Amino acid sequence: MSVRTVILFPGQGAYLPGVLAERVKHVPKAAQTLEAIDEVVTAHGHRPVGPLLLERDAPSLQDLLADDGDRLDLAIYATNAVAAELLAGVGVRGDVLMGHSFGEFAALSAAGAVSPADVARMACARIEAFHRAAPPAGGLVALDLPAWRAGHLVGVLDEPGLRAAIDNGPDQTVVSGPLEALEKVEKTAADLGVRATRLRAGYAFHNPLLSDAADLFREAVADVPVGAPRAAVFSPGLGRYVSSAEDAREVVERNMTAPVPFYDALLTLFRQGARVFLEAGARQALTGIVRSCLPSAAIAVPLLPSRGDLDAVIGSLREAGVGARVEPDGRRLPEGTAHGPAEPAPTAGDAEPGDRSRLLAELAALYAEDLGFPVEMLTADIDLEADLGVDSAKQTALLERVRRQYGLPALPGRRRTEATTLESIAELVEELRA
Repeated sequence: MSVRTVILFPGQGAYLPGVLAERVKHVPKAAQTLEAIDEVVTAHGHRPVGPLLLERDAPSLQDLLADDGDRLDLAIYATNAVAAELLAGVGVRGDVLMGHSFGEFAALSAAGAVSPADVARMACARIEAFHRAAPPAGGLVALDLPAWRAGHLVGVLDEPGLRAAIDNGPDQTVVSGPLEALEKVEKTAADLGVRATRLRAGYAFHNPLLSDAADLFREAVADVPVGAPRAAVFSPGLGRYVSSAEDAREVVERNMTAPVPFYDALLTLFRQGARVFLEAGARQALTGIVRSCLPSAAIAVPLLPSRGDLDAVIGSLREAGVGARVEPDGRRLPEGTAHGPAEPAPTAGDAEPGDRSRLLAELAALYAEDLGFPVEMLTADIDLEADLGVDSAKQTALLERVRRQYGLPALPGRRRTEATTLESIAELVEELRA
């Protein structure tokens, strides 16, 4: 098949508080989807997830992981489901839908194989299965290694339950296992000079350690209606397109324990002509993976790059040349119609000391130019690594550019590692200039 645009749905950790604020009100179907999910969630004894996604002062990802991990999983699915409706509302449906890990549920939902309400029921059943099975404490660690090297490391350690679980490309493989085994992975990686990052996940996903929970989940969702997708869905877990109701149910039932060869899936779609990859969820983990492991002809666009109204969404899509040109009130614009005169970007170094807003605008322009992001995406509070996938080496290079641009002395090591948002970078610039 001919593929141009792929819509990607992220999985674990894809949550930002208030990420849908000011957005769903412009697309009635998006608001209705969130309400339908909350009806199911509350009927199963959970607190609604709408406030997490609509209120700017909602709990952070770390807070939810510590205090309400169940609600976090539900919020991730709700974000993905609403994001699909936001895209449809601006005329973008994609040639292929593809989910990463838990995001495969959202891909099936967006393709019409399962209703959003029924996926919410599945998500609740999944939570209950974890509670009943009580798998051993485990988690995930991302290694800056290709899959074959990560496999060697896992083999050398020979720890029970340790698996190479997710292949995100030549620069990252995620291993899954018991907490004790993951600590050994981190120590070994440090000895080898390999970066290891503990991911924000409550279980050892994509691992046979979850087999008991997977069995309970399979029984609980056996009567949930699942049909053939009405749009093209590529499943990394299956390694092929989902062509029938049986395929769709296999994706659902294998999701907890099957490995995720995501890199192979991206390469397959790229070879079939995919050039634009839209990430329909919170945080930009998949956007970063696409940029790091596919050729430069591939364009990666985050749908929810920062908090704001639907203008930011439309602007990101227009940057990629995708979809109908639509005003936030729903009026379609003819091709080639400008959205309005662009503000000239400020020149770095123009800001006077104490002029924080001007400095932030300069930094946004500088970072947007270097990273290839739309400038409106670089808000003051967006985290360069967690939200945009900018690795530490790239951040260090950008900070050196900032230092030269403003004629600053050497940057303090500790402060340099803490400067991961434009707000914190602006504070560092002001401090050193003073």
